[in-house]
Amino acid sequence: MRTELDANVEIDEGVDEYGIRHKLILEGDQAVRVQSFDASAMLEECKAERNATSGERWGDGRKIGTIPRAVYMDIVSKYKSADERKVAMVCWLRENTAFVTFDKFLK
Repeated sequence: MRTELDANVEIDEGVDEYGIRHKLILEGDQAVRVQSFDASAMLEECKAERNATSGERWGDGRKIGTIPRAVYMDIVSKYKSADERKVAMVCWLRENTAFVTFDKFLK
């Protein structure tokens, strides 16, 4: 015997270590997995790093930004060579300046 729920059911799996919230929503006979990302903590960290490095000089190995894991994994899957990935990451940071951690990169 099959019974249907009167209302939709939402199962919130919480936020993982990368800031991604996972939810499972049961709507009738459909199951929908929803992922969302709250970047507010990461953006605050980037801003603090940007302020801390203000006025510093360029150097080898300088960290210029933080890329969310989901974006990074997308770039890695699309571009096969290290040079292509590096260009894609730099372009992404130029378009998403709040994730930049070194203010001279913005100039």
